[in-house]
Amino acid sequence: MFWSDLGPHVGYEAIGLVDSTLPTVGIWAHKDKSQSEINTDPTEKEKYEQGIVFYMDQNKVVGVLTWNIFGKIPIARQVIASGEEQQDFGLLAKQFDIHTKH
Repeated sequence: MFWSDLGPHVGYEAIGLVDSTLPTVGIWAHKDKSQSEINTDPTEKEKYEQGIVFYMDQNKVVGVLTWNIFGKIPIARQVIASGEEQQDFGLLAKQFDIHTKH
């Protein structure tokens, strides 16, 4: 596990295999929580303040990075340890409560 505070309003926590060569799935909270979605377009210029990135290997989560969401490492540990193949990342992200201002 590692973390960093990058400024007074920006920080992250991460656990597991957080490797830039792995495929990722990012879920980011819009200010209007009814608009939250899985962001699959890296060119989209939307401003996201908090979210979660799942690092994948063979459809299994092997690493988790939370951006401006704190204290969720125990949940991330459980997700990684389960070793289950993941299909519904929106449902998975709900465990991390990405819409609450942290």
